Amino acid sequence: MIEKPVFKFALRSDVKGDKRFIPTRSESKASGWDVTAAPLDRQPIVIKPFEHVKIPLGFRAFCPDGWWFELKPRSSTFAKKNLHSLYGTIDELYEGQLIFACQYIPSLKILPEVKTYADKNNHTHICGMFDASIYKTLTIQFGEPIGQIIPVKRQEMEVIDISNDEYDYLCAERKGERGKKGFGEMGG
Repeated sequence: MIEKPVFKFALRSDVKGDKRFIPTRSESKASGWDVTAAPLDRQPIVIKPFEHVKIPLGFRAFCPDGWWFELKPRSSTFAKKNLHSLYGTIDELYEGQLIFACQYIPSLKILPEVKTYADKNNHTHICGMFDASIYKTLTIQFGEPIGQIIPVKRQEMEVIDISNDEYDYLCAERKGERGKKGFGEMGG
């Protein structure tokens, strides 16, 4: 049986004793532990359209040796709030308060003077005037769940410097179907 790692959380003094700020799973087999917004002034965070913000989570985390966290959005953070977040890597040795870095990108409203067009890959592009003032702000309440942390076992790897000729030889030997095709070029 694999030993379960123990992660330790130190709550900020102003939220000490408030169980909302200790990461929790919504169900026993959930992959992530929900984390909540903990602005220092306890006031709602009002985010303007397209604004980037860093939301404090109210705790520091001590990871056991060989472990780290992924900090990710909850599905509702994106689907219901249009809040796009960075996938955070919280290294084992990080000692500061965790923050949730995100940007509010509301669904696009097309103004009459704005034109759209599709390129050869059927991707939509926008040109013309853009007015951010037509969008509502987004409010995140103190204690509102906004993200999740997922514990990850650190992986080791050996790094070897090779020449481009050696690299090309290894690729040819592998006979992969992708070749030099990149992001989004394999169809679908």
